[in-house]
Amino acid sequence: RMPSNQSEQFFILTLAPLYPQPPCVPSHNIPTMTIDKQGLVVITGITGYLGSQTCLTFLQNGYRVRGTVRSVASSEAKIRAAFGDDLFANLELVSANLDDKASIISACEGATYVIHTASPFHFGGDCVGPAVAGTTAVMEACTKHGVKMCVVTSSCAAVLAPAKEDAPVPPAMYDESSWSNPDRPEGLVDYMKSKTLAEKTAWDYQKANPGFDLATICPTFIMGPSPLGDGTSIKWLKTAMDGSKAKIPRGRSGFVDLRDVALAHLRAIEIPEAANKRFILYNDKGKMPDVYGWLAKFNERGAKVPTILGEGEDIGGDAVDNARSKEVLKIQYTPLETTFTDHAEQLLSRGLI
Repeated sequence: RMPSNQSEQFFILTLAPLYPQPPCVPSHNIPTMTIDKQGLVVITGITGYLGSQTCLTFLQNGYRVRGTVRSVASSEAKIRAAFGDDLFANLELVSANLDDKASIISACEGATYVIHTASPFHFGGDCVGPAVAGTTAVMEACTKHGVKMCVVTSSCAAVLAPAKEDAPVPPAMYDESSWSNPDRPEGLVDYMKSKTLAEKTAWDYQKANPGFDLATICPTFIMGPSPLGDGTSIKWLKTAMDGSKAKIPRGRSGFVDLRDVALAHLRAIEIPEAANKRFILYNDKGKMPDVYGWLAKFNERGAKVPTILGEGEDIGGDAVDNARSKEVLKIQYTPLETTFTDHAEQLLSRGLI
């Protein structure tokens, strides 16, 4: 059921120096298409929370990457420091912006694969325009430059908000056939509308221009350590650990590890069966008392995680089917406790708590 405060609904419903990570290299029993790793992979938005981890995953797996940033001059040093000199040697940086179609199309020249992670993620409004414009530019670039496959980062924000009468009735679950409805009578916040319309733009374009394969990745609320970025996920964790909350909130949220989501983008281009499919990336519903219990272990190191339970029940969250991601992409989800403790370790090591 949708909560009344729509600006928080995505969180409730879906709710460095190299740090420990699950293996990024596909295991030998995973069928892969013939991949020319000398072929260029263009990844948009590589200074972002997800984009930086996705870029790192491709570099660690031997790919040659061109990453888009808003400004090469202001980004180069921090990216080199986060990735290290050896990996950085296989990375080319170019300036591009979502609202500058020519810059996006130019950035994709010569690409064999395009991974489009760049999109606004906030609840301040004005997400729809840049999200749709950026996706449109990427799609046109794929056609112009003869790209083999494009992977677009969507979101479960594009899955979990149909009109009330169209929502699955338990025991039915949300799956890749489910779509959010931007025009539903209940209304839809700008961010969720932006992800829905941007993903629909990608599929509509590819249907009309079927010269390349497409896959979309639809994660629930992403948590976990990242090489770069200071976005919504990091702010969520900081708020849980910096004394902002007097009591443990109640409820359940759907979470997924950032490293699993990044790996899904890689697997999408390497596994033939992934072509032209959507993939929900979802691990499990985390109960807030459990999450805060894991985080409270860091109080002895200066964190201020509440330990008193607030009122309410640990219910909520939609039933989400992640079978396709496990069966096709062979994702083995990172335990939620590992996700949160690794992320908390990183925030502490960076002096953010």
